[in-house]
Amino acid sequence: MLAAAPRITDAPAIPPGPSRLRVLDLLRFCAALGVVLFHFGETRAWGTPNAFPALSMATMFGVYGVRLFFLISGFVILMSAWGRTPGHFAASRIARLFPAYWASVLVLGGLAVGGLITDHRPSLTELLANMTMLQHGFAVRDLEIVYWTLWQELVFYALIACLAAVGITYRRCLAFMGAWVLLLAIADRVNADLLQAVLVPFSAPYFIAGMALFLVHRFGGSLFPWLFVGVGWILGLYTALNEGPPAIRRYGQALGSALVVGVISLIFLVMILVAVGAFDRIDWRWLTFLGALTYPLYLFHHHVGFLLIQWLHPALGNRLTLPLAVAAALVVAYGVHRLVERPLQPRMRAALDRSLTADAGLVPLAETAVASPMPPGPPPVSTVAPPVSPVPPSVSAVPPPVSLPPGAPAPYAETTPGAGYLPRGG
Repeated sequence: MLAAAPRITDAPAIPPGPSRLRVLDLLRFCAALGVVLFHFGETRAWGTPNAFPALSMATMFGVYGVRLFFLISGFVILMSAWGRTPGHFAASRIARLFPAYWASVLVLGGLAVGGLITDHRPSLTELLANMTMLQHGFAVRDLEIVYWTLWQELVFYALIACLAAVGITYRRCLAFMGAWVLLLAIADRVNADLLQAVLVPFSAPYFIAGMALFLVHRFGGSLFPWLFVGVGWILGLYTALNEGPPAIRRYGQALGSALVVGVISLIFLVMILVAVGAFDRIDWRWLTFLGALTYPLYLFHHHVGFLLIQWLHPALGNRLTLPLAVAAALVVAYGVHRLVERPLQPRMRAALDRSLTADAGLVPLAETAVASPMPPGPPPVSTVAPPVSPVPPSVSAVPPPVSLPPGAPAPYAETTPGAGYLPRGG
């Protein structure tokens, strides 16, 4: 069945609707701001766990902004990978993630080494491991508490790159999501550590639902994608309620559980409305600016906010310190975007794309013939006169190799990568 799936070129070149879903930029910024308010309201830098008793009744749900991030990521990453080779997909992700991340490790790590710490002073080995973004895989402590989500994203990117390697089609996406759900259940049943590490069970329900919602957005609503949205919603609620959320401890079992179900359901409802085009009219350009601030705001806010709150609240009080800390985090995010991301991202992306085609013009003709067989069609008409006498069966009909002058290089073929489909927002 999968072999008969339409190739990616069979899909519409450009999905209907605006060229960029700017509402996703708004949602990403809202998710980041929710995480910021959650961390700033709960941080021990205030010297008390109840710095804002009334405000924290709402900001405590900002922790679920991470789940909205994962849901958006499932939607956007599949959209970005569609029609791209694994190499070009990897290049786009590396150029997107690493400039601001390296800046955060260097700046925040330097502050921590200098004694301006939030939790502990990192060692040199911890800093080096964190530079790779693979520290979670090496069982090395994250320099910042927000880095844990990056490992979840990296694993998801690797899974999508594997899907891109075999060719992303509608049916293969369905098979991919179905296998992911089944393996999640098996991994939980047998307690397999390797499967748990590869399948990222905490974020998987949101990645799967986000992918399904992109299929709804691109190909229209049909039963299978909606089933995966429903499965993602159920698994997301299952894991959220099983982890003993703070809302239950604060509001009691009945009301706390209802609030958690309501917040997660609202996140899914908003993304469903995005998928069906309900927000397509939200196309204001300034939303792209908010989206650009999201990633550096997420990376830097905890350390910056902790230090500022610790310094300012004894003199200014809690109510004035909180908005100042939020404003400072936004200013730092804009500085990182303007001074690091904008100059480095396009250069890194261009360098990575050139690296993927470094062998262009250096592929021998024999290798090119094996890698790129002639397309089917009628045989070419020969313009060479037939031999005077037929070739005996025992004699090979293969022409002799072309003799080259001494010292002449072997012939090479020029290879040019195809212009892949550029998805919306990719």
